[in-house]
Amino acid sequence: MSYLAIKIGAWFISGLACFTLLWDASKPSEGIPQTTGQQTITLTSIVPTTTAAPTTTVAPKGCAEYVADAIIAGWPADQAPMLAKVMYRESFCNPLAWNGKDSNGGSRGLLQINGTHESWLIEQGIITKLDDLFYPDVNIKAALHLYRMVGWSAWASTYG
Repeated sequence: MSYLAIKIGAWFISGLACFTLLWDASKPSEGIPQTTGQQTITLTSIVPTTTAAPTTTVAPKGCAEYVADAIIAGWPADQAPMLAKVMYRESFCNPLAWNGKDSNGGSRGLLQINGTHESWLIEQGIITKLDDLFYPDVNIKAALHLYRMVGWSAWASTYG
């Protein structure tokens, strides 16, 4: 056999195989049921829900973004490095952080404001209930009022 005859034979067999595959692909599959009309599928979530703290639909921010928010809210710009340090140390910059072991009524939010400040923060109009402190903007504002009163000593003696 010549080289050309082998090549033509290979092309012919390849073409025939392709044609057979395409012909079978145009037929409806026998394993999949044919449907007519509309179908409804109900999905059930397996993600647990909690009511401990409010949730947000906004993507969580990082420490730098919360510090920027704090500066906009009135925190002194020169306190930004210390604010970032305290925020990270207290909550790892998680606005939903909760410390129920705090004997002062639990600590909440970015800067871990504790429950002993509840009545004062309500009187100031900053919160209506302690769980408001899980909102980053509220927590930052409450922390600013504490900072203006006592400086960094509200968080630890090492921050004085």
